[in-house]
Amino acid sequence: MRPSASLPLLVLLTLVGCGQADAEVASEEAEPTRAAAPVTEVRVELARLETGVAEIDIQVPAEVSGAREALLASATGGFVERVYVQEGEAVKSGQALANIDQRSALARRDQAQAQAELAQAEVGRLETMGDLISPQQLDQARTQLQLAQSSYELAKIAAERAVVRAPFAGVVSQLSLEQGEVVGPGSPVARLVELDRVELSMSVADRDVVGLREGMAVSVRTDATSHTFSGTLMAISPAADLQTRSFLVKALVENPDRALLPGMIARVSLHETLQDNALVIPQDWMVTRMDGLGVFVAEGEIARWRPVQPGRVVGDQVVIDSGISAGDTLVITGHRSLMDGDRLLVARSGVCCTAGRVTF
Repeated sequence: MRPSASLPLLVLLTLVGCGQADAEVASEEAEPTRAAAPVTEVRVELARLETGVAEIDIQVPAEVSGAREALLASATGGFVERVYVQEGEAVKSGQALANIDQRSALARRDQAQAQAELAQAEVGRLETMGDLISPQQLDQARTQLQLAQSSYELAKIAAERAVVRAPFAGVVSQLSLEQGEVVGPGSPVARLVELDRVELSMSVADRDVVGLREGMAVSVRTDATSHTFSGTLMAISPAADLQTRSFLVKALVENPDRALLPGMIARVSLHETLQDNALVIPQDWMVTRMDGLGVFVAEGEIARWRPVQPGRVVGDQVVIDSGISAGDTLVITGHRSLMDGDRLLVARSGVCCTAGRVTF
């Protein structure tokens, strides 16, 4: 009875041992698979770098205005005695445009002059009397002379301002008075615009304004004429407009034929070569990491991280001063998903850059 009872136990132990052996073999076969790390492959596009020209090339609309404008008014107001010009007439600097209550102003000037002369004569008479008068009398006479002379100077200024004159050479673009009417003090009577030179105002985006500088040459065209005008940048706003987030830039353009008129819309082109034989790439190709800026370069089928030193910004592109060189092949799409050492699946490859674009 004992041998027959131990037989099932022996069979059970044999089966357990076989199961453990099979499990160890399976474990040994599976071990290499778990040890091998998965290889990351990223689908990308590449561009081989070539040197080119770093240049600014911007076209923006601009509004034309006179290089100088003045809204002229009568300081004291009064009766309009005479108007010398017409609207649209060209005038010289200092030319009289109108007389406003000039006769009254001249009469007050002459009266003040006579009073000043009397006061001067009185002081002279008292000075010849010597000890016959007190020092207080002489001092009082001299004070009256100073008052009379001051009144005369004020009257002369008022008489001069009774004539409205052109502060600079230009064209009378508006005339708001007629002979015989009465105008109030400070009332605008004429608008004067300088047209031999005009000012162009344009709004420039932040990515473009950083490449501009005062004195840059500009070319200007309008639909009103086939002529191309030349000018220079004269002012660049140091701060953006809070509403448009753009920067106000002004240019001065010679306008001898007066073909450019205030209110016109012109097209301004700004072009300047910054650097020859430069490496210029779109800013989007660079990747920002905790340790700085860089790009991914293709070395065979492997992506390698390369830190770079960016230079001058040119629109949506940037000049690379160091870190990469001509002949390197950059990853231009899919680069933001890469890690150093990733394998590349190249969809297509081209050459950088023509007019800021890759040629495939």
